[in-house]
Amino acid sequence: MHMKTIRAIIYLFVAFYAININAQLAKTTIIPEPLKVNVSEGKFVLSPHHSICVDKKFEEAQNELSLLQQVIEQRIESKLKITRKDKNSAIFVKYDKGIKSKEGYSLNINASGIYINAFTQAGLFYAIQTLDQLFPEPIESKIPGELAHVSIEDSPRFEYRALMLDPARHYFPLDDIKNYIDVMASYKFNTLHLHLTDDHGWRVEIKKYPLLTEIGSKRKETMGDGRPHEGFYSQVELKELVKYAKTKHVEIIPEIDMPGHGMAILAAYPDLACFPKDFEVSTVPGVSKELLCSGKEEVYQFYEDVLTEIAGIFPNAKMHLGGDEAPLDRWEKCPHCQKVLSDKGMAHEDELMAYFFERINKVLIKLGKDPLLWYESNVKTYPKNSYAILWRNEDPDDKMCEIQKRGLKMINAYGRNAYFDYPQWEGDIPKTTWMPILSLEKAYDFDPVRGLSEEESYFIIGVQACLWAEYLPNIDRVFYMTYPRALALSEAGWSSDKNRSWEKFKRKLNKHILRFANKGINMRFPFELKK
Repeated sequence: MHMKTIRAIIYLFVAFYAININAQLAKTTIIPEPLKVNVSEGKFVLSPHHSICVDKKFEEAQNELSLLQQVIEQRIESKLKITRKDKNSAIFVKYDKGIKSKEGYSLNINASGIYINAFTQAGLFYAIQTLDQLFPEPIESKIPGELAHVSIEDSPRFEYRALMLDPARHYFPLDDIKNYIDVMASYKFNTLHLHLTDDHGWRVEIKKYPLLTEIGSKRKETMGDGRPHEGFYSQVELKELVKYAKTKHVEIIPEIDMPGHGMAILAAYPDLACFPKDFEVSTVPGVSKELLCSGKEEVYQFYEDVLTEIAGIFPNAKMHLGGDEAPLDRWEKCPHCQKVLSDKGMAHEDELMAYFFERINKVLIKLGKDPLLWYESNVKTYPKNSYAILWRNEDPDDKMCEIQKRGLKMINAYGRNAYFDYPQWEGDIPKTTWMPILSLEKAYDFDPVRGLSEEESYFIIGVQACLWAEYLPNIDRVFYMTYPRALALSEAGWSSDKNRSWEKFKRKLNKHILRFANKGINMRFPFELKK
């Protein structure tokens, strides 16, 4: 069935269920739920003869002001002028030092107009995203510019709110990633984690090691389909993507997976293995026992060269080093690894893993970066400046306790709540023996701090959903698996725990499914909620 037909059907379903939606329900339709919302009687109607009055200190916020004009033009089919004069103005953008959060804002709509206050351009950007949601969709009102009177004060719960894309398994064109950034930013996610390398493909140009893309970016097939798959991003393209994401207040964190998940590297440069031979880029899911050798100096030189080029593309302060699913079988038998083990007085290869990341971290420190790592209990120590990502489907309370005791900062991406490549219902694909069902309600039930108080959860800086792409061959499927579950996660990351409610969230969904349908963005319609 053609995607436009599917969207039309979804739109009709939502229209049937949306009969109770109207602009007066602004309080119950904003996602993620703001910190404070007060809806009052009355409506304000924005019209083409109005203008936008901007505080002098926000005149340089060209991206945000252009976005504001675009949002309004899409609603009332008129581009409002930017001015510093009050005359004919109905939207007032004010610089407000009283707003302490760098991403916070206030938004007030009354009989006199629309008042947006923020301290930073990020706060202004998020205020505009909320305003966009307050406008009625075409099915909700015959008056496009009609807005309920409302007062909103808002700021995020966590500083880090992320989604992860995996172009290593399936390459996604740059424009598709830009579209993905557009949507995630509209729901106040501020970080895109790009998993750029894995056993199944190397997706970033490294000038000093051209075989990484000449060989490592290509595989002969995918799970027996007989069709070659390839693709990579040039450094110029990724710099463009970083620049684009910045206009949406999204930081891109690259991941160069190590020392495991490196078959694409070894296919290009086999001498970096403990036991060199002819390797191939992986064609099936799974964990390879082939690690890059921890005892060869050329491995550390390779990673220093690669990370230096990566740092030149991504200017942010964090870099993901992977670190997960690295079986130690080869290191246990490798004479190079065993010599390091002996020379350093280590008792076990787990200590060798800690040694490996300590050496890599010294490179990151020179580059002005801190490492993010998938948390593994068996790694004896992590660098003190590390951010540990909780991900395994093990007891999360035990793992959180371990991370806290190690003095690390933590990002919660617990698989049973935040692995969005997992099927959403019993009839969904992929159908595997190991993937649990992760329903929309399960995603919404995600408690990033596991009941800890604010004082106890100080080390938890945010949340992340992961979309591993073994079964996500294109961006349309990625969107289907991301939404509406990412709407649920947005509230876990942004909204106060006291303001969150599954029943309230369900009532808000119709409005947002309408938004997706009107914008032509794929998502899964949660039929199970309509029983």
